[in-house]
Amino acid sequence: MLSFSFNRSLIALQTSYSLWADRRLVYAVAAVAVALLLVTIWLFRRQKRQGRQAGIICLIGSVVLHLVLLFLVPYLPKPAGGAAESHPESDDTIGIQDIEFSSFDPEMQREDHSQAADQPSIAPLPVSDLADSLIDPEVEEVAEAESDQPDSPVLDSSEAEVPSSLVPPSLVAESTTAVDSMMDSLDADFQKLFEPEPETKPVTEVAQTPPADTPPMDPVAEPTPQPVVASTEPTSRQVEAVPVSASTANRAFVAGAEENDFANRVGRAKTEALIETGGNLETEAAVAAALKFLTANQRADGAWDPRASGAGQERQPLGMNRGGAGARAETAITGLALLSLMGAGQTHQQGEYADNVYRGLVYLIQNQKPDGSLAGNASIYAATYAHGMAALAMCEAAAITRDASAIQSAQRAMQYTQSMQHSGTGGWRYTKGDTGDLSQLGWQAMVLDAGSRAGIRPSDASVRGMERFLRSVRAGRVGGLASYRGGEAPSRTMTAEALATRLLIGQRVPQAEIDEAEIALLQQKPGVGQDNYYYWYYATLALHQLQDEAWEEWNRALQSRLLSTQLPDGQWPTESVWGGYGGSIYTTSMATLCLESYYRHTLRESKAKIAQQPPATWQR
Repeated sequence: MLSFSFNRSLIALQTSYSLWADRRLVYAVAAVAVALLLVTIWLFRRQKRQGRQAGIICLIGSVVLHLVLLFLVPYLPKPAGGAAESHPESDDTIGIQDIEFSSFDPEMQREDHSQAADQPSIAPLPVSDLADSLIDPEVEEVAEAESDQPDSPVLDSSEAEVPSSLVPPSLVAESTTAVDSMMDSLDADFQKLFEPEPETKPVTEVAQTPPADTPPMDPVAEPTPQPVVASTEPTSRQVEAVPVSASTANRAFVAGAEENDFANRVGRAKTEALIETGGNLETEAAVAAALKFLTANQRADGAWDPRASGAGQERQPLGMNRGGAGARAETAITGLALLSLMGAGQTHQQGEYADNVYRGLVYLIQNQKPDGSLAGNASIYAATYAHGMAALAMCEAAAITRDASAIQSAQRAMQYTQSMQHSGTGGWRYTKGDTGDLSQLGWQAMVLDAGSRAGIRPSDASVRGMERFLRSVRAGRVGGLASYRGGEAPSRTMTAEALATRLLIGQRVPQAEIDEAEIALLQQKPGVGQDNYYYWYYATLALHQLQDEAWEEWNRALQSRLLSTQLPDGQWPTESVWGGYGGSIYTTSMATLCLESYYRHTLRESKAKIAQQPPATWQR
């Protein structure tokens, strides 16, 4: 009872205080006071004595109101917040009000959208300062830190030579040196592979991995690697894009005892994977031409421009108007272009296009929102796709390079992905609370998978929710087909996306379901009907993992269509199902990812899979 009475008194006091601090009351009193003063002056200036008494009353009223103003003005809030003078009772009541009238939200920490003040800023990727590095486009120098650490350090801009251009020399000249060099290297590797092995003791390639009892990196249990701070002595040397040799580069590994899923992207492993799973010199030449087109069309700030590439055109695919989705999806096509570059073994630390990858990653980091979203300014129909594509690029960069900034950005992106997942259905769609669709789930599932390979474990609830949604959209005689949403008619595109996702996250898909899916996919191979790079991308990912007769048939059709439709400048046409929304960067990136499928992911039969890891190992 005493507490209730005290609370009522406190509420009355607060109400009274709020009334006196109301600007409208102060302005009203001031207006009346000035009006009475003007009336007083007018009455006293009249020739007639009549009305002087009323003038005196008005003068007294004006004086009283001015005195009231002297009392009220100190209660007005200052422009920056707070009041000019504390309320006499404020010291006793601060905190009590907050306890009595606020509530605790158990989800607040995970879904906090206002962390900007408390969240440490992400250190930029290796080169010192992006803005300064783009001042003079004519000089082609890049400063780098003097360090032997595998992750390039972050330099203080005042202590290092800042590059005046990040455009690689291969883009300044109109030569095909990079393509020719890569082709020569591949030719040499092909020859070596078919030569008889010398009769010498074989040398086993040993992966430098930690002991078996070393647990995988967990950013919560262990601190994230911190960038190296430049020393007080000015030290600088050239950061040059290190070419990746197809014959000498080692396989890529990440921390922990697991071989990296991205190991086949470089070195002799890339050549072997290319030959063994159906690629050839023609597909690699097409990839090289596409990468040249992509890097030549990158903006100075590191992004790719949707408008400049023809994105955002409304052609109403599948009979629906989406308001020109894609017109503002910079992060989406930037993510896809980066995935294409990294799929070929390029990173911001090595490769012909290291500078382009670096600038793209920096753009994503600098435009990541405090809640972790990488959607940028994309419209509602494109936002979740944009976040998924950009987050996947960041997670792959984190897994491959172990760069501290990439890891931190990837961790934020994964937190956002998990916060947007529907807790009941396990799906994702356009906004938080949507029950989900399969088209969105594929990208978010790959984000969680790639993030786990960077040591950022998804939650048990998120993985189980994802599997639950995949079950809900299964269709067909034995469950090998899939629909956009549960209960709807199955489609080939969704069947391809579901199969690829299930295989890549490590679900054991029964052979009967695989057979049913393959029959459906092979009924519309590339070259049949309108080009659909989105459908081809997921079908290629799925069938490549299976390496069976269906894959061989699909691969022949895929190569025939892509190699015959690539334009002379390296891009692919936008006259496709989703090309109007995505533009030429979208179509070229998706086609390139299809042609990189031979080595972009290792075959998963013996690799770490998030769907098969025990729940106890995941970060909750």
